[in-house]
Amino acid sequence: MYKKKRWLVAVFLSALVTMGVGWNKEAQCQPKYPTRAIDIIVPFAAGAGTDAANRLPATYLSKKWGVPINVINKPGGNTLPANMDLYSAAPDGYTILGDSPPSSSMLEAVVKDLPFKVLDKTFIVSTMSTPMIFIVPSTSPLKTLNDVIAEAKRDPANFTWGSLGGASGLDLVTRQLFKAIGVDVMKTKPVMFKGGALVVVAISGGHIKLGSTNPYSAIASAQAGVVRVIAITRERNPVYPDVPTTEELGYPTVDCISWQSLSGPPKMPSYIVEFWDREVKAMLKDPEFMKQAKNAGFKIDYKNSADTREVVRKEAEEVAELWGVKKK
Repeated sequence: MYKKKRWLVAVFLSALVTMGVGWNKEAQCQPKYPTRAIDIIVPFAAGAGTDAANRLPATYLSKKWGVPINVINKPGGNTLPANMDLYSAAPDGYTILGDSPPSSSMLEAVVKDLPFKVLDKTFIVSTMSTPMIFIVPSTSPLKTLNDVIAEAKRDPANFTWGSLGGASGLDLVTRQLFKAIGVDVMKTKPVMFKGGALVVVAISGGHIKLGSTNPYSAIASAQAGVVRVIAITRERNPVYPDVPTTEELGYPTVDCISWQSLSGPPKMPSYIVEFWDREVKAMLKDPEFMKQAKNAGFKIDYKNSADTREVVRKEAEEVAELWGVKKK
């Protein structure tokens, strides 16, 4: 019996050693990362919300890792050019996409014959988010969201609203509103703009009846008294403490937020994803970074790779329904 026990112990220890050697070899097979400059591609112009949401982590992580992290703006084409750069890049962690709804969950509904599958990309980690606000000209007789709704129902053909042409949080939240109030978006009058800032300018000049944007893009115009903020999604914001939420006003399904995440090319190695996840999670808990994010108008909104992918999948289903796209 004693010899048998000794034999079992020896076998057990041998197995542990073998497993340890295997783990060690696996660790040795993983190249050091990062060792050179990383590019974060942003599908929007400098100064946009997604641009700011990626420059903050780029600055923080570059300093921590000791390698340059370049934020490269590649706007236009409903985010397709930026995505093409990502999908054609090597999955080595040196090309990353500053991702958000327009460049992921909205693409397959908005862009015909998309040359890739959105869910094939590597969703790394979600970082921050902002709600959306509805704005009207300060001179408008439409002073509340209910006034806007009544006008849209009364004369949809002449109801003008700011659109970025498809893949944008502005389009998504406005379509959510039209669906919630039973107005056919195809019977309304979207006015196309090249950027969210131009929508705020158009509202300031009284050129359209309804606009939407993130809270911080309209601060200057609201303070100057040329736009009126009439509703906000998800939760009240300290910048506009008296502005009610869409849920408070009776429209809980009008809940779009502009979430920000980081994605990589398809088939990115798991150890790189785990590295980013670990480093970003620590960054989002850093008091100085949290302060910078808050000052820039962002809420810390961490989600891991799997949870981010699920958000994209579910949101894509909603977008397809709002855009009237039939499932294949």
